[in-house]
Amino acid sequence: MLEFVTLTSLIFVVLVIWYWLWECSSFVRQIDRIPGPPKVPFFGNVFGIPRDGSEFLQTLHVKWVEQYGRIYRTWRGGTAIVAISSPQYVERILTSQKNIDKSSYYAIMEPWLGNGLLLSSGDKWKKDRRLLTPAFHFQILGDFFEVFHRNADILVEKIINRLTDSEEIDIFPMMSRCTLDIISEAAMGIKVNTQTESDSEYIKSIDRVQEMTRGRFYSVLGLLPDWIYFSLTPSGRELGKHIQTLHSFTMKVLRDRKQQIENAKTDDDSFDDSDESKMSTRKRKPFLDLLLETAQRGTELSESDILSQVDTFMFAGHDTTSVALTWFLYCMATHPEEQERVYEELLECFGDDSDRHCALEDLPNLKYLECCMKESIRLYPSVANFRRQISEQVQLGDYTLPVGASVSIQVYALHRNEEFFPDPLSFKPERFQKEQSIGRHPFAFIPFSAGPRNCIGQKYAVYEEKAILIALLRKFRFSIDKCHLPVKETHGIIMKPAGGMPLLITLR
Repeated sequence: MLEFVTLTSLIFVVLVIWYWLWECSSFVRQIDRIPGPPKVPFFGNVFGIPRDGSEFLQTLHVKWVEQYGRIYRTWRGGTAIVAISSPQYVERILTSQKNIDKSSYYAIMEPWLGNGLLLSSGDKWKKDRRLLTPAFHFQILGDFFEVFHRNADILVEKIINRLTDSEEIDIFPMMSRCTLDIISEAAMGIKVNTQTESDSEYIKSIDRVQEMTRGRFYSVLGLLPDWIYFSLTPSGRELGKHIQTLHSFTMKVLRDRKQQIENAKTDDDSFDDSDESKMSTRKRKPFLDLLLETAQRGTELSESDILSQVDTFMFAGHDTTSVALTWFLYCMATHPEEQERVYEELLECFGDDSDRHCALEDLPNLKYLECCMKESIRLYPSVANFRRQISEQVQLGDYTLPVGASVSIQVYALHRNEEFFPDPLSFKPERFQKEQSIGRHPFAFIPFSAGPRNCIGQKYAVYEEKAILIALLRKFRFSIDKCHLPVKETHGIIMKPAGGMPLLITLR
């Protein structure tokens, strides 16, 4: 017993000395010069950050910004996180050619997304970016409108069928299914038809994976190594099952596409140039095909590498878009005058030809729709914050960020900065009219990030959103019962409406 007490005391003394030396280090002293909430020894601020997604947003993006300013620091164990929401600071970080790696925060997502474009760093990220960029070239994106229109038409039909039962519809899961079908076909070349199925385990699992991943990061469980967390904790075992569901889905997509390509090789000799549907398919090359062709050329691209990219794009290509669409319709439902103005603009563009789908050349004429989309995503960015790792010391105002620190770009707080957006909580699309945008800091509004690591698919996402919204707004009028107001935001990895988005929908 005496030996145990002695050993315990010795360990305690060693830990106290180690912690004292760590606190005295140059790294900690530089970080702690930045204001921020009090930290607990060894754990930092993990106990002070709310697990609830709505409270998380209000604490980190509102309360602490008001209390500590537009640069503050928190600690996750021994990891320093500097949160910034000033466009001047954001520009300094995002335009850096050195500080472009994602922070250690994203390591928690590796069991799910592997080492795909979202999480990769260094030379691998540069190689992946060069490889995938051609799949999102401007000249190719126009070919995807056929896919956008077909799935938007299914969505319209589904809503009409639901109107016979009830006028109030939770639009969020319907948007999620629609965008999942689109990304599967446009980027992967496979039709998964979740809109016409009664259930989707993929969508259930991706929601749960996001919620649990965020919860793990801001809890003591996040300090555990993966092998302990996934094998010895109940939440880890649950998360592992959901990740397996997602991986099974993407593996099926990969195998189905491989089979299609093999079948197409067999059919090459019988290809008829007059077959327009085949010509359209050949003209549009999904990004998955680029990966498979690269692997076939004998380059260092394994099936695991391909799956990581597929998992990344299936998530990023459908979930961010579905929430952007959902929040836009919420803004329309709560601002009927702006909704009618968008509708009038659509009438001017399309006239009485209600069956004509929009084309790429129509979009420049829909200026007010674009202003409303920008104002919606300003208020409700799909990604509330993202992170960079400091690999080269950087000065932000009076503070020095040392190598090893993590920077959190607080997009939600940045977009609500009243210096650049007066009356920031109000929905005012005219903010984005050309004459009102003059002089605004270019990094005050970054819904798709900015700099060398900006979103590779941002043009694709905007075109998809416009195609879907045009189809919906020409057909329906949206409103919301006051009992649901205000709809709260909840932060997982993507910023979603807490409790869904029940809207009142009527045919025009």
